[in-house]
Amino acid sequence: MRNVAYKQCIAKYYNSRVKPQAFTTGDWVMRKVSLATKNPNEGTLGPTWEGPYKITKVCRPETFQLRDPKGKTLPHPWNADHLKYYYK
Repeated sequence: MRNVAYKQCIAKYYNSRVKPQAFTTGDWVMRKVSLATKNPNEGTLGPTWEGPYKITKVCRPETFQLRDPKGKTLPHPWNADHLKYYYK
């Protein structure tokens, strides 16, 4: 019983401090660099974020289609977990 009460207390504390990110069409975001998109010549000191990208379409909740500043649309949608807001 104590373990269950303790886990509920920790979950309540964590959830009270989490701030959900709500992106909308037209927002500018940075995209996280993954192993698949990382340049192998940069090594571990390479950038961890790339962009900025503009959100052009909301495919599903927390899934967005992105476009770079030159107007090229990225081939597949990106999840909000891999994006962060870009402050101009």
